[in-house]
Amino acid sequence: MRALGDETQIAPYLERGNYYDAVDFDDIVYRAHSGLSDHADAIPTFQLVLIDEYQDFNTLEAGFIEVLARHSPILIAGDDDQALYENLRNSSTKHIRQLYRGGVYEVFELPFCMRCPKVIVDAVNDVIKRAEELRKLNGRIRKPYKHFPLVKGDDSKRYPTIAVVATSVQSSRANYLGKYIDRAIAAIPSDEIAEAVKEGFPPVLVIVAKPYRAQIIAYLTKQGFLVDTRRDATVSLKRDTGLHLLAEDHASNVGWRIVLASEPQLFVSGIIAATEDGTPIVNALPTDYRQRILDEVAALATAPEPEAPPAEEVPMERVPVRVTSFEGAKGLSAQHVFIAGLHAHEIPRNAADPHDLEICKFVVGLTRTRKKCSLLYTKRFANKPRQPSVFLTWIDGSRLERTTVDARYWKKSL
Repeated sequence: MRALGDETQIAPYLERGNYYDAVDFDDIVYRAHSGLSDHADAIPTFQLVLIDEYQDFNTLEAGFIEVLARHSPILIAGDDDQALYENLRNSSTKHIRQLYRGGVYEVFELPFCMRCPKVIVDAVNDVIKRAEELRKLNGRIRKPYKHFPLVKGDDSKRYPTIAVVATSVQSSRANYLGKYIDRAIAAIPSDEIAEAVKEGFPPVLVIVAKPYRAQIIAYLTKQGFLVDTRRDATVSLKRDTGLHLLAEDHASNVGWRIVLASEPQLFVSGIIAATEDGTPIVNALPTDYRQRILDEVAALATAPEPEAPPAEEVPMERVPVRVTSFEGAKGLSAQHVFIAGLHAHEIPRNAADPHDLEICKFVVGLTRTRKKCSLLYTKRFANKPRQPSVFLTWIDGSRLERTTVDARYWKKSL
């Protein structure tokens, strides 16, 4: 679907979606694209269609925009330096690059960064320059990326460098990464935290992957921080969800399918096999099982609504901290950003041949910063030595403030 490929391979999936009267994130777009492509008179007209993050669109989504463009003016925003979803959802920078060079769309530049202090803007330009010297980011749209002193001048003076922090060790017992972040948060001015809370973005953003993620979360949680670790697009279909659907319609295929997911696989397989010809699930169920579940549905309908638990009162001194991945950081920003786990053979996997996606991850991480950015790595993890990421050498050394965090560091900071 994402590639607008062979329709004969897609048809069985759509048929099963029809059977369950349900759609997912891909076929809901595919169905709209197909319907409008086949019925031009049904294409809606708008005063303006505004699309953001176009660098993360796949072929299906780009095709849907092409259909809308037949009847409405289109404004597209995007930055191919921040394309992260190639592996997650088959997105491609080719779509924004083709529009940029195709001559159909008028091109505008947004050169000034209204979020980041000057040192971040300069560091990103360092990274892009080095990437192009290594003949990476081929086909990239060349664009200016400039500091905007009228908005970010004061922040640039207050935070003129990026912190590069090397811990001597990292483990659950010697949790130096978590401990350093805790200490750094304690030094954040209260007015910066208040500003973030008022404006609705996190004061602190920690970008980190496994295996360091769990240890950092555990330490910050233990210290009393409000640690937000939400995962994007995570949906849990519980048995009660199916029961509630059956309360609305006893013949709901998707309701029965959710309930069946809690049953032994051998039992479920036989029932699903019996529905391949379109037979409703309710008709393929053993009579005693069907009645038992419907009795449960009836009891659910008469059960009193559970009382909602009282809302937790959050003390103001508990600083909200968002912990996420590079991909999860897209669309976010924070006063203070900590990018942890910047190690060789992890990001990038191959220092001699970094992948474009890895370069874009680093750029995205840096550009989440409103005030100060800290780049963290450890010299030893799981009793094995670690080396810093080559990406740290891509930034002009004059922009970096280096700190070694070891036993002596903690003694000095007492």
